[in-house]
Amino acid sequence: MDRYVGRDMGLTLSHATTGDCAAAAARAAAANLIFKIDYENVTISHKGGASRAYTVKRNPARCDADHSEYSVLMEGGAAPDIRDKATITVSVSRITDIAGAAENSCIDIRHGNLFLKSGEGVGIASENKPGIRKGEPLIEKEARALIFDAVAGVCEASDGAQLLLITVSCPEGIMIAAKQTIGQNTFLGGITIMGSYGSIPPVHMRDISNSIDNQILFQTRQGIKSILVSPGKYCAEVINSQLHVDLKTSIMCYNFPGQAIDKAVQEHVENLLLVGNVGKLVKLSAGIMNTNSTASDARREIFAAHTAMVGGTSSQARIIMGCSSVDEIIALIDSWGLRDRVMSSIMAQIHESVRRRCGGRLNFGVALFSETFGLLGQTVNTKNVIVKVSQEQYALSLKMK
Repeated sequence: MDRYVGRDMGLTLSHATTGDCAAAAARAAAANLIFKIDYENVTISHKGGASRAYTVKRNPARCDADHSEYSVLMEGGAAPDIRDKATITVSVSRITDIAGAAENSCIDIRHGNLFLKSGEGVGIASENKPGIRKGEPLIEKEARALIFDAVAGVCEASDGAQLLLITVSCPEGIMIAAKQTIGQNTFLGGITIMGSYGSIPPVHMRDISNSIDNQILFQTRQGIKSILVSPGKYCAEVINSQLHVDLKTSIMCYNFPGQAIDKAVQEHVENLLLVGNVGKLVKLSAGIMNTNSTASDARREIFAAHTAMVGGTSSQARIIMGCSSVDEIIALIDSWGLRDRVMSSIMAQIHESVRRRCGGRLNFGVALFSETFGLLGQTVNTKNVIVKVSQEQYALSLKMK
């Protein structure tokens, strides 16, 4: 029902649905928010090989560090989902108030960090319907699952379960709904988002790599020679209070600090300051430059090995191997009086790993933080690099105002 066979050059073309449009816009908005990727189109496939590439459009006025909004123009719909020329808009936002986000939202038990609600022109069920309970957005079950998966795929690539709110809107929705005569007593506020379940290709490493490169190029083309790099905004307040550097102008390297180092060398950057959460950056001490936990998670092994190296017992190393978080490990080595020695050993190895990666062609500093314990360690040249980076990044922040 949701697709037809229209063969062109041997391809089976999927018919457009509002569900597919919403999923394509959701994928683009999530990728832009988390990875600063600006997609121009998103391809959705259905059973039998039918697929369609949807053109997505970014709304710059509604995009910032905590929000991103994309839209798709609905074209070529067929019964029962005839919404020709309607604009399906999706915003993805970071959640700061979970109680407010949960109100009138629906969730997917597979993705507990995501909330989905209807915006302008998308209806709310006034009574229970198949797959939709009273008070929930009028988004059909399979279309809803596809929208959740579109955003969850980006979260998975980022190695983080960020709390996100997905809002689906259709500015013309109320007018479209007013023209319908069937089922008017079962919804309020607009149209139903319809469609069947499909699949969206995962976020490609090439797109993430290009995003990192473009962030560095943006700064170097303005004459910046000292850059600030971080995996994300986590620990931002602690970093600012203890190092006096603001992550607002930082280059996001996500799970790929090695990519940022490589591009910095290529662009003849003189000073690089890499700061971030210990759970991510401690992996550099083992030479791991892809810190996504699905690719590598050697945190316990690293701490256990360095604990033994600085005089810890085999029993202490075994206890560390049973820990579930880095903060738990830090608390233990602190109670054993080994924290400073362990972190000094780890930071020395991080220095060697980064030095090898940049081939000695970059002045760099690396600092590791925890929300609970603050600054945990820094490499030997970090203080000198901070001075140069903070000066240039502060000047850049004034330009960007």
